[in-house]
Amino acid sequence: MDRKRVRELVAWLRSTTTETVIDETIGYLQDSEPEDNLWAAAALTAARYINNQAHNMLGFVSHAMIGAEDARRLAQTQDKNTRHMLLIQSIYQVVFDMHDPCMGPYELFPVKGLREATVEENIRMLRMDARIGEFSRCDHRFVALEQDLPREALINLLLEIGLEGMTTDDHTFISPVLCLGMIELVGWEDGFEMLRGTVRYNASFPRDFRPHDRAVALREKYGLVNGAPGTGFDASSVDMIRRAFHAAQPADRPELAARFMAEGHSAETVLSAVSLAGCDMYLMAEPVPHQDFDAISREVAPIHIGTCISALRASMPYLTPGMQALVVIRGGSQLERGPSVLNKDFEFVPFVPSRPYPYEEDVALLKGLSPQVLLETLNNALIPHDYRMATAAVKAYELAGADPAPLIALLTQVACTDNITILHNFKHLNSMVKEFYLSQHPDRWNYLIAAARFIAWYAGVKTDVYERARLALDRLPA
Repeated sequence: MDRKRVRELVAWLRSTTTETVIDETIGYLQDSEPEDNLWAAAALTAARYINNQAHNMLGFVSHAMIGAEDARRLAQTQDKNTRHMLLIQSIYQVVFDMHDPCMGPYELFPVKGLREATVEENIRMLRMDARIGEFSRCDHRFVALEQDLPREALINLLLEIGLEGMTTDDHTFISPVLCLGMIELVGWEDGFEMLRGTVRYNASFPRDFRPHDRAVALREKYGLVNGAPGTGFDASSVDMIRRAFHAAQPADRPELAARFMAEGHSAETVLSAVSLAGCDMYLMAEPVPHQDFDAISREVAPIHIGTCISALRASMPYLTPGMQALVVIRGGSQLERGPSVLNKDFEFVPFVPSRPYPYEEDVALLKGLSPQVLLETLNNALIPHDYRMATAAVKAYELAGADPAPLIALLTQVACTDNITILHNFKHLNSMVKEFYLSQHPDRWNYLIAAARFIAWYAGVKTDVYERARLALDRLPA
């Protein structure tokens, strides 16, 4: 990444419009602008110049900022046309958000930092300010702590603050984890601005801290303050733990996660079971009717169990053993909530399991078909929102012993067609693809089934940006 060039591209994005940005992006690609420069410019523009003030959209999160990381990760394994479509949709979202009356105009200014008499006191005050909603003062304290704390300690502090509000809104944890991923591209100096935005978000709306406080108490009760005593991944225990999560009452699942670690199972092992159980639960959630009130937000809510648990897993390398144990217990909190939908007051309603996708009789109908025919079946099922056939096609594809890469490529291509998801198509798909490749469990294909189930809800909802981008991409050489 060329930092000087990225600054120039940020200036371009600030001055362009939704009417012109697609053609201008094509021009940069025609001139062989490195894709990494464009990804970096998109994410940093969103971090610096978008500030969500809409009361019905919670706090300051910019999906353009955090979605860019998911889209960028997906793009790394796709062909040029799909890579470019992911990039264009992400860049368009940045410009769209900057011109949204709820989000702009805005600028994140540099600040000198706010200090107390000691670093420890500043940490205590930062955490208190986050809980009472002093988002601006949190930002000032966080800037000072970036200068005063070792980076590893700062990241652990950032992620624990994110954990605190996670049950109210998963973005409090998803956002900093995705920003840490983007820092691998843009570097710490620029990426720190993204982390400032996540701290502000975590203090910008009322959150329910009871699940986190309970998790902290469970960590102490089970002697996990310094981490789980067991180490290493034990694949043979995952199914037993997974079944126990399903059998337990929802309110018992956080304590169950703590108990398994106290009994000698590693944090990695228990979190793997949490991930599989969360995916199982999502496949037991019925899609929200398209005509329902605020259907998009209601349908997005259940899939956050997958995106959030994936973020919990992605955070583990950054964390101390004690924080890792806390993350696993909070994974139990996510299983307690389940893939819930929102009511008219934007509150989660209890999850009620239904018959899981895919249905056995639908899979049986596809038995014996070739992988190519199954891909065509999947493609034909996604646009009409045929959840049964879409999920059955993925299962039949798995049973055929086929290579997952073409199926993931197809899901990515279809995820690119819609532009009303504020990049949720990319966010959820990337989470499921990550979990698929991270897991070596025989049921890992459930993650791709879950991805197909979600994409089938959105496919074709609104495609005007895609159609404009598709025509513009035809001008690029093959």
